[in-house]
Amino acid sequence: MQPLSDRREEIVRQKRETPALEFAGFWRRLAAFLIDIFSLAVICSVILLTFAPYNWFGFDGLWGSSDVFDEPLWRALPYLIAGNLLSLLVNITYFVAFWVWRGQTPGKMLLGIKLVCQDASKITIGVALLRYLGYIVSAAVLFIGFIWIAFDSRKQGFHDKMAETYVVRIPEAPITAPVTKASVGG
Repeated sequence: MQPLSDRREEIVRQKRETPALEFAGFWRRLAAFLIDIFSLAVICSVILLTFAPYNWFGFDGLWGSSDVFDEPLWRALPYLIAGNLLSLLVNITYFVAFWVWRGQTPGKMLLGIKLVCQDASKITIGVALLRYLGYIVSAAVLFIGFIWIAFDSRKQGFHDKMAETYVVRIPEAPITAPVTKASVGG
């Protein structure tokens, strides 16, 4: 059995070698979120313009001879409702799938930050759905749930607190020089 002092030294050595995680700040998280929102806007626009009868929304009135108000607006209502529901489904799927798969959306990947659970477990579908619900809560109160990130010591918004998650910066790998073999007898 290893003496107590040797085990303590081993624990201290491991702690020194393990990089401490740094919480991602407000501006970095906001930039990642804006990248994700832009990506989602492009995706949803393509989906909606592909499946919606665009002439009901007055687009043909710009170049054609018909007036924009020829069609009654109530005829477009089912398409508007379906389009919004489809957009919501795409949004939920985008965030939840990326959080469960990698802990990172494309915006977070680009900015080197990652979503982690407080207990170091993997993000589950339940945690991801709860966090998305937290997004709605954070936005519903005049976006204070998001602004809170700037003032919280652990950089958590309301959605992070609800789902018990953190967003952390990914530590950069140390740069090492490639190992070269010296030529023997050379």
